[in-house]
Amino acid sequence: MIIDRVEYCNCYPYGSAWSSAFTFLRTITPDSEEMRYEIQGNEIYAIISSYNTKAPHKFEAHREYVDIQCLLEGQEIIESTTLNELSVDIPYDSEKDVAFYLKTDSRKIISHLMPGTFIAFFPHDAHMPGVSVGGFPVFVKKVVVKIKVELLRL
Repeated sequence: MIIDRVEYCNCYPYGSAWSSAFTFLRTITPDSEEMRYEIQGNEIYAIISSYNTKAPHKFEAHREYVDIQCLLEGQEIIESTTLNELSVDIPYDSEKDVAFYLKTDSRKIISHLMPGTFIAFFPHDAHMPGVSVGGFPVFVKKVVVKIKVELLRL
């Protein structure tokens, strides 16, 4: 997991796929349309969506893609932990590239995401996005850039 400000994205030597993702992130605004954006076909794409934050729920993890999440509007908490700390709730679905895990009292990292920051999740990172700050739901608009794991120079 990486959490940082968007302007420091070049501190991470993950190659051209990483650079393409952040070139896209620099072009969008809170007024950008909610939809899927093809950056490099199914290898790198972004989804802009909006929702209201909620109480803690289930962790999720992906095997095929790295998630780079960045808020355009609002704020949210994202809880994260390693997969070996959790129990599977809904097994991995290869078509959706996601598995869900039960929330436990295991060790976790709590990150407060705001516009201008990003958080990147790798396949070993379970994450629970969209959690309300202070227990009160707020509207957020978010972009999630998905990068095929094998494209990153790790």
